[in-house]
Amino acid sequence: MKRIFCIIFCLLILLSITACNKETAKSSILTDSTNDEAVTVRYPVPASFTFEESENNLGARYTFTLEEFNSMLNQACKELGTTTEEEFFDYSNWTVVSGNLTDENGIKYSSYYYATDTLTISAAVENESGKVMNLGCGTSYEEFANADADYQYTVMLTSAIIAMVAGGYTTEDLEFLYAIYFDAAKNTERFYYHNGVYMMNISKGQNDETAALLFMTSPCSEDIKEEWELTDYSDYEGSYEAK
Repeated sequence: MKRIFCIIFCLLILLSITACNKETAKSSILTDSTNDEAVTVRYPVPASFTFEESENNLGARYTFTLEEFNSMLNQACKELGTTTEEEFFDYSNWTVVSGNLTDENGIKYSSYYYATDTLTISAAVENESGKVMNLGCGTSYEEFANADADYQYTVMLTSAIIAMVAGGYTTEDLEFLYAIYFDAAKNTERFYYHNGVYMMNISKGQNDETAALLFMTSPCSEDIKEEWELTDYSDYEGSYEAK
């Protein structure tokens, strides 16, 4: 597992410092049993604004700290009925991988991960502001690619819950956010939606056993949208259609 944590750490640096390498995505990783039939979903608007401008290379950051995100994630899990415990995620279990990183704009930040029995959540946090820059959820590429549909669904659904909390959405929007990650995985697309980037990223391991997979989200500026050539999900003609 330590090897996977190191690879996930490298993915955090990749998103925080440089534009995503188009070659890092792999296609056809969803199992045949994954339901890919077209469904109808609405295009929601965030219930609250959770991002603000930043001098970092993404041009934006979230308005909350990692501890605040941990608390909001716990509350969302309670509302969704995923746990009966008072605390689903214990903030003290977040582990800092490196606290002395610098992005290409000179902003210093730290990278963190939270390991569960089935997956790992990652976060990059600006050192000066204490605000979160990006979030990810995933596991090893080999485990995800060879898993059954139920496990793949669990990873993508957890990623959608994280995106829901981070983006200021409600539980009614969870299906939509899952749809973004499903299309990102199935069609190897990188999406932009309401000042946020949503993508699947796979590390450059020597083989599948040494590669990690993360479903990542971050606020970003319009300039990043153009620079990264992100596809606006509201204009995307993929597996899911708007009403």
